Amino acid sequence: MMKDRDLIQGNLQQAYFQITSNLSHLSYEESLHNMIKAIKQVLHLKWVGVYHYLRSTNSYHIQLMDPSNEINVLNQLPLNAISNDNQFGKCIIDRSSVFYLKLKDRNFSKVLVCFKAFQIDPTILAIVQSESQRLIMQLDQYYPHQINYPFLYDLSICIFTMKRKSSILNEVIDAIREIYPTHSLHLLLAHDTEVDYNFSVKSMAYTDDSTNGFGSKAFMTEEVQIEKRKGGAGEKLYVPLTGRQGVYGVIQLISKSCDVFAKSDVDFITHIAQTAGKAIENASLLENANLLIADLKLINEVTHQLNSNLNLTDITEFVRKKIKEVCRASEIGFIFQRSDGSYADVLTASTAYFKKEENQSLVDKLLKDIVHPTFYGKFEYIPTFPYHSLMIIPLRQDIHTYGHVVIMHEASYFFSFEVFKLLQSLIQHCSLALANAILKEELEKAVITDYLTKLYSRNYLEKVVINQMKTARMGSLILFDIDDFKRINDTYGHHVGDEVLKQVADVIMRFSEQDAIPSRWGGEELAIYTPNLSIDDAVQIAAGIREQVEERTNPTVTLSCGVSSWSEDFDDSVSELFIRADKALYEAKHRGKNSVVKRVKDR
Repeated sequence: MMKDRDLIQGNLQQAYFQITSNLSHLSYEESLHNMIKAIKQVLHLKWVGVYHYLRSTNSYHIQLMDPSNEINVLNQLPLNAISNDNQFGKCIIDRSSVFYLKLKDRNFSKVLVCFKAFQIDPTILAIVQSESQRLIMQLDQYYPHQINYPFLYDLSICIFTMKRKSSILNEVIDAIREIYPTHSLHLLLAHDTEVDYNFSVKSMAYTDDSTNGFGSKAFMTEEVQIEKRKGGAGEKLYVPLTGRQGVYGVIQLISKSCDVFAKSDVDFITHIAQTAGKAIENASLLENANLLIADLKLINEVTHQLNSNLNLTDITEFVRKKIKEVCRASEIGFIFQRSDGSYADVLTASTAYFKKEENQSLVDKLLKDIVHPTFYGKFEYIPTFPYHSLMIIPLRQDIHTYGHVVIMHEASYFFSFEVFKLLQSLIQHCSLALANAILKEELEKAVITDYLTKLYSRNYLEKVVINQMKTARMGSLILFDIDDFKRINDTYGHHVGDEVLKQVADVIMRFSEQDAIPSRWGGEELAIYTPNLSIDDAVQIAAGIREQVEERTNPTVTLSCGVSSWSEDFDDSVSELFIRADKALYEAKHRGKNSVVKRVKDR
């Protein structure tokens, strides 16, 4: 048995020596053909072939086989048919068990020799594998370009079908690592190249220091750079990832101790980098196209929704929801400008921060003099301000700025500039709808409010009470009459009388709960309707308003107050409710004024 092994090894060595002695007269494929013939003759086999691993399909494809083979073979072997652990083993081809040997060329493309036999001694397989691997490495050194170009072609097919930059870079890095397993490999990326990665990445520095100077030069000049390491400890190779429209990063390959990069290595890595750069560029263009399509869909959806005759609250809540989806902001504010130039009119769709009274001065300071869209990656101009990423986008109608949308997050550099540009476009499309909704609300409010006091009109209050009596459980009405108001007009003039009316109206509005309807009843008479409030609770409100009016008006005036109520437990009508309140007010006047009187329904 030992003699058989020695004989096989000697015969293989002799055949392989003949191959290497004639490399100048043979092509790479011819040399591989001779290797196949030698294995077939030495082992007395009927079938020998070479399969080549392709990244693009993640499987083995037939590369070469002896033309005299008498057996039909598969053109492709699935990856899972070949063991990853052993250098040789068995697999099934054409329903037959065959032996295979793994042989790696310089590109680690896993050349595979397969042959069919009933049984082969594992020690003989080891001899064939060892001698054949040695021959493959010699062929690699003699035919570097013939090895490289098929690999580059396969790599190109693989990465040009990928849609994500991360996938492309991971595939390229894995390929280079397989070819140069003893070298250190890093990727220097520009700050604006955002990828997910599972390899060593350094940010590109644009300074010419000892660490990143060569990488920066390769990036900016688009030319390969070689840095000699100190003490002859090898070289650092910097190869730019170059596309048609720019450079996307730099591959840094560091040789092992004392090694230098041959020209063939530099050319090979350069081809890989250029291929990867073009693939990354294609993926970037596809990503940008998809983003533009998504942005257009978003703007179209928003525009369609805004054309549905929504009111101001619905519009702002819808826009806030879309902004949140786009950028995951912590706080979003819709701040409208008052006639005096301040920005304290915060819409209800704004998030909590903008609704707190203690934050109003900061908001005013933040929005001061901002007339153009403004982007902050790290806002530090107001020391006490808790948010560092800010986008402030004015709401404009023609040349007039009527408000701002403020978008904030606690973290620095949380929003991208692309998101900022998208939101500018989105809010620009919303501006006209918001302006129209504001105008519509102002017109509607003008119809149902008193011009002087800004309280609701009596007609509107009556409509509310009529509807309330159909749906609610109870409600109370308070009538106010300014005592001796004629004396104020006669003494100070009607313009002062108007100011007193407005002062009293301001007090009434401050005491009005969210659902209450403060209104001007007529002349110097004012009113509040309070849904779902008992008569005793309404009396307390009236008493509080009476006290505050006496303290806050100038010149000082007092109020007489009449309170009535209704309940679903008793038959009642709007007119009876108003009559009872009026009678209570009349009684308060005759009791000496500046008092509160209630009148309940007779049982």
